[in-house]
Parts: sequence; structure tokens; C-alpha cells
Amino acid sequence: MNYSLIRTPLAALWPSRLRHQMLVLLVAVMLVAMCALYAVSSQRAADAAFQTSSQWAGALARTAAGAAAPLLVKADDSGLEKSLRDIARLPGVLRIDVRDSGGVALLSLRALADGSIIARNLPPDMPQPPAGAHGSVHAVQVAGIDALQVWAPVDPIMPLGHIGVLFSQHGEREQLMKMQRELVGAIALVGLLTIAAVYTFLMRSLAPLQRVVRFSRSLGDQVGLTLQQQGNSREVAELTEALNHASLTLQQQLVSIRDNEARVHSLLDATPDAILGLDAQACIVMLNPAASSIFGVEPEQVVGQPLASLLPALPLDEIDRITREGMLIRASRMARLDSSALRRDGTEFPVEVAISRVEDEHGTRYTCVVRDVTDQRWVDSMLRLYNRALECATNGVVISDVRVPGQPIFYANPAFEKITGYSASDAIGRNCAFLQGEDREQPEIAALREAVRQGQPATVVLRNYRKDGTLFFNELSIAPVAAPDGEVTHYVGVQSDVTERERARFALAERSARLNAVFDLSPDGFVVFDREGQMVYCNQAFVQMTGWDASQGCDIVGFDRQFVALCNPAQAYVPVAASVGVAGTHADTLELLRPERRTLARLARLNLGGHGESILYFRDVTHETEVDRMKSEFLTTAAHELRTPMASIFGFAELMLKRPVPPDRQRDVMETIHRQASLLINMVNELLDLARIEARQGKDFRITEHALGPLIDETVGALMIHGDPRKVEVRAEHGDARLMVDHDKTRQAITNVLSNAYKYSPGGGSIRLHTQLREVDGQQQVGVSVTDSGIGMTPAQKARLFERFYRADPSGNIPGTGLGMCLVEEIMELQGGQIEVDSEPGIGTRVTLWFPVVAQPAAVPA
Repeated sequence: MNYSLIRTPLAALWPSRLRHQMLVLLVAVMLVAMCALYAVSSQRAADAAFQTSSQWAGALARTAAGAAAPLLVKADDSGLEKSLRDIARLPGVLRIDVRDSGGVALLSLRALADGSIIARNLPPDMPQPPAGAHGSVHAVQVAGIDALQVWAPVDPIMPLGHIGVLFSQHGEREQLMKMQRELVGAIALVGLLTIAAVYTFLMRSLAPLQRVVRFSRSLGDQVGLTLQQQGNSREVAELTEALNHASLTLQQQLVSIRDNEARVHSLLDATPDAILGLDAQACIVMLNPAASSIFGVEPEQVVGQPLASLLPALPLDEIDRITREGMLIRASRMARLDSSALRRDGTEFPVEVAISRVEDEHGTRYTCVVRDVTDQRWVDSMLRLYNRALECATNGVVISDVRVPGQPIFYANPAFEKITGYSASDAIGRNCAFLQGEDREQPEIAALREAVRQGQPATVVLRNYRKDGTLFFNELSIAPVAAPDGEVTHYVGVQSDVTERERARFALAERSARLNAVFDLSPDGFVVFDREGQMVYCNQAFVQMTGWDASQGCDIVGFDRQFVALCNPAQAYVPVAASVGVAGTHADTLELLRPERRTLARLARLNLGGHGESILYFRDVTHETEVDRMKSEFLTTAAHELRTPMASIFGFAELMLKRPVPPDRQRDVMETIHRQASLLINMVNELLDLARIEARQGKDFRITEHALGPLIDETVGALMIHGDPRKVEVRAEHGDARLMVDHDKTRQAITNVLSNAYKYSPGGGSIRLHTQLREVDGQQQVGVSVTDSGIGMTPAQKARLFERFYRADPSGNIPGTGLGMCLVEEIMELQGGQIEVDSEPGIGTRVTLWFPVVAQPAAVPA
């Protein structure tokens, strides 16, 4: 069935204007409402009339029955009629019927129009009250009038009879119908007024809508135009506001669309890839400027041409196939492939092609994006070459990402696995610190962290551990890789296994440390010059020998100039610079006057001229030289001292053997021989004592505790010669001091000092011995001072006092061997004591022997 044929006439009858539609709708609604109201009210009026009439008729029947009850008992018919007349005159009462208990009609009263009452018997056709219906209401028709017949018993207890009332509903119904007509008329009037008011309101309300319609029609031409709000309707105001918002939004969208179009055109113009628009036959319909640049063609040269003219490997059927098999993205299909393209001059070059296929109501179309990958292929080949170079490198290379927490490794070359034993999969995702194991307390690690924090390169040597736990030394060089904005994003680390080098360095450092220790502990001086002749090293012994400033650098010429200032000018100095260019070893002896007199043996090994370092060796031979001198002098002196008594002994013995000696002269000769032999024996004994003491270093000393006083008394008592007028004045105020000494050797030392005081006081004079106390470095010492008034000594003689065979009086008038003070010095030094000598020529000499005092224990109270 064609519903359009039915709908068209109906649509033509329906008004098009909203106000007319609303008017028709309101009239139709009012008519329907009034019809429904009339029908409902009529039914309700009939029901109400029936109910009211029923109630009124029942009430009248009961009233009449109540009034007739006593009269029926008395059988007073006239009184009964009289009592019922008033009820019969009531409005709506058509008739009152009275029947006895047997149902026989007794009386019937009917009111006329003029108010008179007719009393007669019931007609024979008068309906009888049905059995069991007494007290109920029945609707009946009497002469075309709707009436109600109500019967009521005269007495509910005694069966006296019934009274029936025929009541008309016309009065009640007419009254209700009048009220109904008045109500419907009022409602119709109100409806008309309502329709007029609503139509007027609609006319006023729709007037702004006409303005809105006109405004809406102008939006296409004047985007962004706004409408001023008029009228008090909130809906119209909201509609106006919505249209204004829509106008502004439309303006913004139009501007955005235009911007997007401009942006798209700018992107198409600026993109480096060729973008080609194709129709359903794969013919070019548009292309961007990059396509003209890449293919070397102008748009008018290729528009309308098939894509195969530029991409020979992509005819229409191939494009259709690859796009149908391509990846589905929303409503289009995308295919990617590598291919080759042709420039205008026929040059073939590699490209990456992306083709999308779109099918809609307009048909099928394609979009082709072509990228020239010539440079990328070259870059890829170079990257493969670089990657191959990294894989072939003997140094381990790792790359870490500093932007990720923990700075994990994301690349490691095969050399890394060879050096560390860890595969690339073991290292990727971990920090390089795992190679350090538990050995994290390395100062180089802090240097690495600081370099990474500052984004700087660094090179350190770390102790790392291979996968099997073996130690190796890793020379790690790190360099930052920065993004174009300067932010460091990655670090490249190059690892080198320098274990052997570090071992050699440690061995060299250990050897250098040993050599430095040897040089530092050596009593001999060393000076080193580099290949350019600059002094680079001198040890402490050389500094002590020469007083040189160790921080002062100089060349060989400057060294010679400063060193010659320290030497004895009387001795010729051979400069080191004079031997420059003559490789080999050169030896000579130098005599220094400053900082003190020394004799140095110099040995120079020169390797100059850029062939090596030069080393100067200095040995302090002052002691050896002095020993040689003293040995020569000792031998000379000893030979002289021994020869004199031996010559006397030999001469007098030969005299007694070869010539007769008178008896009185024999004793003198024998005494001379005895005296000289005694002197010779004493000299030999002292030499033997001195040699034994020096050789044994006091091992034959018997050190025990002694009091100073008895030692002095025994020594002085043994020295005194009977009859000698000279005496020793002894004042031993500290005789109770306790000493840890050898008894005999101490007496021998004091005896030698007293003996010298006697011998070197030939003119007589007093000899005094006294004691004194002092404290040195917390150690208490007691001194035994021997003072004479002899010839004394000059400072030069005093300086040589302890030399062997040295005598202050070389004339020989004073007996002695010159060994006594040497013995005293050895004895005092081996017992921890010292000797002090004060002397002035012609006045005398004081010699003080200082002994350490044994600490006394604290007194214990009784």
C-alpha cells in the first residue's frame, strides 16, 4: 500500500503555521473535552437524580407509613386520608397507595395541578408490590414520566399493611440538567477565553521567533553575527543565546577549518615526502610541491597520468591487490612497501611507498606517499659499517641511557663479552656498576659519578671482576652524547683490559718505591738530570751534604755555578757541563767548605745529547779521608813514640853488651832500660785497651750499681804518691749518687783525668775534684770535675784533645802516650756519659765527667 497517497491530503488540511496549529489543536481539545464532560455529567446527573429521588421517595414512604400506622390499627379511613393529604401535595409525589396486610387496596391519593387531592380506589391495573420488595425502590414509567415506586411497611413488627409512594424524577432531573447546561456553558466560555488568550500569547511569543528565523537564515552569510535578546520568554532568550553561541562557535569552527586547511596546505607544501592523490583508476589527480621536487616534474605534466609513470612497479591491479591485502585502519586500508621510482630524466632511485585506499559513497580513491630513501640507504649502509666496526673492535663498547633511572646499558659489543665474560643479554638493562662486584670503595668511581653529573667526559682505571670472579683492570673512557638541545641523553663507554699494563705499572711503581726508599735511606747523594739537562731529582742525603734547596731547579750549567761556590777555591773544580756529550762514567774528588768542611767523591754517569738521563753520585768520604789521615798520623806518631823508648832500651842494652860498664853505672843504665820498657809497656797496654774497647763496644764492661763517693775515694787514694807535696782537694758533695757503671773502667777514666792534671801542671798548683748535679731532658746527671792550674790549651789544641797520640806539649818534657783522653772518651760514651772540657792557655783546664744518675725508688713508710 502506498501510504504517501493517503498522507498527502491529510497533510494539506493541516495548517503549516505554528499559531494555526496551536489554534486548531486548542479548539479540538476543547471540543473533545466538552463532549466528554457533557457525556460524563449527563450520566452523573441521571445517577444523582435517581439517588436523590430514591432517598426522597423512601423518606416520604416511611413518613406516610408512620402517620398511617395508628389510623390503620383503629381502621379510621377518614383520618388516614386526612393524614396522607399533606404528603400527597408535596412536589414530585404522583400518588400514595395504601394496602392492608393481605394486599387489598384501601386508599389511593393523587394530587392535581391546582393542589386538590383525589382519593379513590386503586385501579385494577395498578401494579401490586412484589413479594419481598417492600422497602426497595423500583423505576417505573407512568404516562411517559420516569417515576420511582417505593413501598414501606406500616409497622415492622405487626403486619398492618404497606404504603406505596409513586415519586416523579422529572423535577430533580430538570434541576440537574439546568445546572449541567449552565456548567457546560461556563466551561465553553472559559475555553473560548483560554483559546483567545493562548492564541494572543502565541502571537506575541512567536514574533521573536520570526526574528530568530530571519537571524538563523542570515548565519550562512554573516558568520559571527549575534542577536539582541527581546521579549520576556525564557525559552526565546535561551534559544537566542544558543543561536548566538552557535554563531560564535560556527565562526570559530570556520576559522579553525580555514586554519586547518591552511595548515594542511602548509604541511603538504613543507613535507619532504611526495604526496599523490589518485582516483579509482590510479591516475594522479593532485600532488604536493615535494613530489615535483622528488620526481623532477611539474604538476601539469603528471596530473591525469597513471601512477605507473612515476612508479613502474605499481600499476592499477597491483595497487588494488596490495591495498586489499593491506592493514585495515578504520574505514581505509593501508599498505607499505619498498619500491623504485623514476625521475623525469629516467634516473631510478629507491623509495618507500605508503598507499591508502578509501571507499565511500563517492567511489574508490587512493592516497600515495612516496619517500626518497637514497640518503637513508646510504646512512643505513654507513650505520651497518659502523656497527660492524664496533663488533670487530677489540675494546669493549657499552652505551647507557642516562634518562632512565639507574642509567641501564642498552648496547654492548662482542668485545665486551670477551673482556668481561658477560654476554650482551646479561648486561643490557643493568648499570655498569655490576662489574665492580663488592669492590665499591674506589676513588675513581666518585670521579666517574661527578663527570656524569656534570655531563663531562672522563677516563679512569677501575678494578672490575669478570663473570667467573677474576679481577681485571678496566681502563674506562666515557663520553656524553647530547641531544640537539644540549641535554645529555646517553653515555658511551669504551673499555680496555689493561691488567698487564697495570701489573707492569704496579711492578714499576714498586721498583720505583724501592729505589726511592734506597735513595732516601742512602747516606750517599744522588742528583738526576733529564735529557734536556734539567735537574729533576736530588735525594735528602745530597741536601744534607750541600744545604741545597730541594725545590730549586736548575740546569747543569747552573748546577756547576752554584756547586763551585761551595767548594774550596784552592782545588780545581771539574764542571759537569764540561763532560757534556762524552758518554760514560767520570770520577773525581771535591772538597767543600760550605755548609761545613767535607770531602766528597763524585761519580758522574753522563748520557746527554738526548740519549738518556745523567746521574751524579756523591759520597761523603770525609770520615774515610780523616781516618786515612789519622791512620797515617797514628802510624807516624806510634812509630815515633815506640821508637824513642826502643832506641833507649836498644842503645843501653847494646852498651852493656859491648862495653864494660862500671858497677856504679850499671844501675843507672838498668833503671833507664826499665823505665823505657815500662813506658813502652804502658803505651802498648793503652793501645790494647783502646783497641779492645773499640772492638767489643763495651761488651766486656761489667755494669753494676755503685755509689759515686767510694769510687772517688778509691781512685784518689790509689793515685797519691807517698811524699808528693801536691794533693787533690776533694769536695764530693754528691757522693751518695748511684751510678750504673763499670767499677774498674770508671776508676781508670777518673785516674787518667787526674794524671793529666798532675802532668800538665809542671810548676805545681792546686788540683781540685768536686761534684755537681744537672738535669738534661728529664734525666738527672752527676758530674765529676777535675780542675788544674797547668799550662792549659788553645782552642786548636782543645779540638784535637781526643786524637790518638796527640799531646798538648809536643816537646816531650811531659811524659805520656797521648792515648789517655781517647780511652776516657770511649769509656764515657759506652757508659752513656759525656765529657766537657774548659781550658785557657796559661790558666788551667777543667775536665768534667757526666754520669747518668740511677733513679731512686720511693721510700716505703714503716
